[in-house]
Amino acid sequence: MSLIEHDLIAIGGGTAGLVSSAGAAYLGVRSALVERAALGGDCLWTGCIPSKALLASARLAHAMRNAESLGLVGAPPADVFCNVMERMRAARERVAHHDDPERFRQMGVDVQFGTARFIGPDRIEVEGVGTLKSKRIIIATGARPTVPPVPGLAQAGYQTHETVFDLKTLPARVGVLGGGPVGLELAQVFSRLGSEVVVIEMLDRILIKEDPDVGDALLAILRQEGIRIELATPAASVEVDGSEKVIVTKDGRRFAVDEIIVATGRQPNTGELNLEAAGIETDGAAVRVDAGLRTTNRGVWAAGDVTGGLQFTHVADYMAKTALRNALLPLRTKADYTRVPWVTYTDPEVAHVGMSAQEAEARGAETYTYGFDDLDRAITDAHTQGFVKISADRKGRILGATILGHGAGDLLQPIVLAMTHGLSLPKIANTIFPYPTMVEGVKRTADAYQRTRLEGTAGRILKKVITWLK
Repeated sequence: MSLIEHDLIAIGGGTAGLVSSAGAAYLGVRSALVERAALGGDCLWTGCIPSKALLASARLAHAMRNAESLGLVGAPPADVFCNVMERMRAARERVAHHDDPERFRQMGVDVQFGTARFIGPDRIEVEGVGTLKSKRIIIATGARPTVPPVPGLAQAGYQTHETVFDLKTLPARVGVLGGGPVGLELAQVFSRLGSEVVVIEMLDRILIKEDPDVGDALLAILRQEGIRIELATPAASVEVDGSEKVIVTKDGRRFAVDEIIVATGRQPNTGELNLEAAGIETDGAAVRVDAGLRTTNRGVWAAGDVTGGLQFTHVADYMAKTALRNALLPLRTKADYTRVPWVTYTDPEVAHVGMSAQEAEARGAETYTYGFDDLDRAITDAHTQGFVKISADRKGRILGATILGHGAGDLLQPIVLAMTHGLSLPKIANTIFPYPTMVEGVKRTADAYQRTRLEGTAGRILKKVITWLK
């Protein structure tokens, strides 16, 4: 078969592969992109885009049922699950043009489809294409759902985020295994669209990467909506009883459902790459990389979910740019994840950046909180659930923040910007925010820090000066 040489090859057509191959082409480098299925990756086809489209429909369905909160008459939506799914798929197709293969070919990227495997340190074999060679290769093959070894689960059948968006009818009863972001988002979607939902979580709290008070607050909100969430409840087995699937827990309880959604984590896609042939080491299934995202093969880098780190599209984008820079330019840079924001897209959302409150307070920081139940715009819009929480040191430098609330992902961005560019809480407090807005909650939290300064030595001196000037 033919040998095709490039200056850079990206393996995987998700965010990291798209960004690195297109970036290389933009810089005038002969780049290739190898993908075994369709460009766009999880985010486009089985993650961000379809899930957010369903969340939008579910949010409106919930608002229709609860219109009384705004002085209107509530009415449950009709059973239009098929329409909702069609709308989701239409939104996905509309976004897909960004990742059209021809668009990337017009950029100068040699797009090839087929399964890739290493056959040497600088060579990959692509099924049906031939052998591709390059001194610079970026692995960006992403990750896939993990399925727990629960006896009977495979025989009963289940859905994951890779398959659930293909459902044609709304299950009357849904059991979700896993109380992380994916599990909770899907649980809320199906609950609001009309399913009876139970979440089975083996740990004693949800959202284990968030502060306990954040998880507890969201837990109360979801339970109030009618979602049953069972904590510290490992699934022991799954049985089939006629048309029912029965989740049997370790303590002997039985939950009969019509569909099971598995949301218990993800594992990197490296099994088919034949990494040993290229001298690339792994940690478990994840590709091992250094701070510059280089693997144990000096001519190969890795970016995105395949490295086993933070599983976010925006992180994959950032990692791809870092890997590309290190692959092409003499001045090396290190990946820095200390200010990476993330969002759980439940309603209300949970948005976080930096240290947890506990980590920050262990370093001598204080945590300042402002509840949306006291914010004017939140009251007028009936979005009073949640709070803004910011941890800062004595000089007001922000170490971390979490927002639980309507549109929290957008509200977090001023804090991310402040952390990235070294702006302190006093700088935020002295910034004019439009009134009335939800983002005022960030300013009010910064004001809480300012008030503590007035209660200290500086405040006492200021008060004496003002008294003296009277």
